[in-house]
Amino acid sequence: MPLLLVAHDQAPDGATALEDAVWQLAESHLTFPGSLLVESAVSPRYLAEHLRGAMRRAGYDGALLVTALADPTLLGLSTEAEEWIRARLA
Repeated sequence: MPLLLVAHDQAPDGATALEDAVWQLAESHLTFPGSLLVESAVSPRYLAEHLRGAMRRAGYDGALLVTALADPTLLGLSTEAEEWIRARLA
């Protein structure tokens, strides 16, 4: 299943609302400050539109970048995070 990178500029409350919206479409995800890695079969465009709508309904706005992750360079991540990413890109 594709792995999508979602970068955002949300404060903690907005990031929580964003993560709640991700659960509606994602098999699983991994959260980082200012971003999420999302495992989902939807396209980057569909996920971005879904997240934008959910954020607006929750009273938040801001920048979103959603893109497929194919060949990442992993530096400074925990062993668990690296294993989670590598398992989904295999």
